[in-house]
Amino acid sequence: MAVVRPILAGLLLWAVGFNLLYAVHGLGCGLGWGERSVLGPFTLLNAALVPLWLMCLALGALSLRRAIRLRAEGVEPALGAAGLVGGWAGLMGLVVTGAPVLLPAHCL
Repeated sequence: MAVVRPILAGLLLWAVGFNLLYAVHGLGCGLGWGERSVLGPFTLLNAALVPLWLMCLALGALSLRRAIRLRAEGVEPALGAAGLVGGWAGLMGLVVTGAPVLLPAHCL
């Protein structure tokens, strides 16, 4: 059971991160954060979403690091490979699906 968690961790973190970003985006748009400029074209919504996205990326990187460490410790090759694939997929999923938080226009 200890090996199953690292296999699922990357994609689980992606799912949680995506949902958190989506929820904060909806909340921020509803509260008008997208219209309040903080710095140039960046709004209060950007100020809320960017740190959340960076935190999710950091957690994804930690999950990938753990999967790499488990594979190096000699866990069964198929499980180690699955952990690496899940870790990379989760981290890259967070990068791609979260990158739009860097754009200035969010609410339509």
